[in-house]
Amino acid sequence: MILEILISLVAVAGFGLGLWATGLVRTSQKALQDTMAGVSALLDSDLDDDAKEVAVRRAGLGLIISAFRIFLSLALALIVAAVPIFAAGLLGVAASSDVFALMLRMDYIVIVSISAIAVGELIRRRRKSPTSKKNTRNQYSTGDQTVHIFAFSSPSVLKGASWIEDRIIGKTDQQASNNPIFITSLARGGTTAFLNAMHSIPDVATHLYRDMPFLTSPMIWDRFAGGEKRIVERHERAHGDGLEIDLDTPEAFEEVIWKMYWPQKYHRGIDLWRAEEDRLPDAERFLRRHIDKVLRARRSQGRSDAQRYCSKNNANIGRIAFLRAAFPEGKIIIVVRQPSSHAASLLRQHKNFLRQHDQEAFVQRYMRDIGHFEFGRLHKPLLFPGFAPDMYDPMSEDYWLNYWLNAFEHVLQHKNECVLVLQDDLRAKPQETMQSVCGDVGINPKNARFERFFHSRPELINNDGFASDL
Repeated sequence: MILEILISLVAVAGFGLGLWATGLVRTSQKALQDTMAGVSALLDSDLDDDAKEVAVRRAGLGLIISAFRIFLSLALALIVAAVPIFAAGLLGVAASSDVFALMLRMDYIVIVSISAIAVGELIRRRRKSPTSKKNTRNQYSTGDQTVHIFAFSSPSVLKGASWIEDRIIGKTDQQASNNPIFITSLARGGTTAFLNAMHSIPDVATHLYRDMPFLTSPMIWDRFAGGEKRIVERHERAHGDGLEIDLDTPEAFEEVIWKMYWPQKYHRGIDLWRAEEDRLPDAERFLRRHIDKVLRARRSQGRSDAQRYCSKNNANIGRIAFLRAAFPEGKIIIVVRQPSSHAASLLRQHKNFLRQHDQEAFVQRYMRDIGHFEFGRLHKPLLFPGFAPDMYDPMSEDYWLNYWLNAFEHVLQHKNECVLVLQDDLRAKPQETMQSVCGDVGINPKNARFERFFHSRPELINNDGFASDL
């Protein structure tokens, strides 16, 4: 019996080695990616029928090739596993029929399976570096991607989810949405750090990663998805800037609603919103209901003091006049970063996301769905007055400095309607600066300490290398 056990274990090891050597895991992952690509194309409302047909055909061909490779991998692995069994029989060491009979016993299958899983988990843990950095795209499993693709397959899905939540939780308190706080600037201006600082105040409610992908129904989606039991390991976000995120990290998701109701604004660039001409009563009612839902969701999740909605949305820098008209009691905070450093940071992130969009199609889909058009293949600049996107190459710092100049020329036209905050002040005196801002927007910071959210070193300024006119 001992010989039969040893031979069977050699066969099992040979089977596993055969699967590894033939790349079965990689092939299976490729098959899943092709499947997701086909499903994503079918459910993508931004693609026409011809583009969908091309994408589905490409995915189908990839699946056929993967199926053949999986079949070949299994066949070769079975051959490798059979060699020691039949060799033992030919040499008279142990009868092949006895080894097969042993391997088909239920207790043998259970014990070997559990042992293999345990060994695999041990190897995985030893190979896993505790200091390794992860990016956002590695956190989305195939199942997560499927749910995301369904949620964003059409605006009607998210509107429908909101309608269902309205029927379940009842009417919202429209008065709660009268005094929201809108944090904005160009991307890389320091708005994420500022949002994190505001989120440390108990009275403030923001969007969280926990709200994805059914952003319009944050309460029922959180319950359906598991509530507090749903956990994602803290990891570095895709920007590669050292900021770490988990499900309870605040993030910018409000743009989904703007895209939903003003799709005509988004083309090669993004048109600015006008104070009166772009008003849509249905959209504003939806946005106010949504603000109240976020407040109620945060209170139901343990943030009992939450009473002021706060969003970070870089595109809102192009909606200043509109927001002042639609939310007259709201407050708009604009973070201002030193221009040459800001332009250099914008270019770095543009190159970063160009690489990511080339390497992983889902990263591009994810960013497009949530309305983050700042960088990479998705880049759509806000069309500030006087800004000509074709004047400079987006792969040059001049493009981004020119963008900054036009953006903040626009901001200066509305400076008396906003609270302007210099990032230099947030670095030099974070506590004093944040307390002053809280006073300007009418919120009590209580005992919040803000130093940990901002870099303490002054920003290095390098004005060399830009076009002389800039």
